[in-house]
Amino acid sequence: MEKIRTGIYVSSGVLAECDDYCAKQNISRSELIEQSLKLFLATRTIANKSDVLVPELAECIVQASDDGITKISKGLFRYAVEVEMLIAILADTFEVSKNELKDIRREAVNNVRRTRGKINLDDLITQNSAEGIIADD
Repeated sequence: MEKIRTGIYVSSGVLAECDDYCAKQNISRSELIEQSLKLFLATRTIANKSDVLVPELAECIVQASDDGITKISKGLFRYAVEVEMLIAILADTFEVSKNELKDIRREAVNNVRRTRGKINLDDLITQNSAEGIIADD
């Protein structure tokens, strides 16, 4: 693209700030001014077309958000079904007193907080085996 030489008037403070920025970014004044003008003109174009762009952008954001919420909801539902099945099996298999259940719940809450929800069943079995809660094979 052909470049055209032109002169501008700018305050000394703005020019000093411009020169500091150019030195830090290792670019010329001309490059900074051209980039700044492109940004300014793009911003103006967006502002002039905001009645079209903003609603379209908002609609895209809402759609992406709705899709994410739907995926999360379906995943949580499947997870809840599996947990319900495990609870039913455990309730039929073991007799646990209310106090034991409270202790188990408290420990589970503490584990989830400590690990930020990244609990691995294998790790819990290993930990319980080391503590003598579960017998090793």
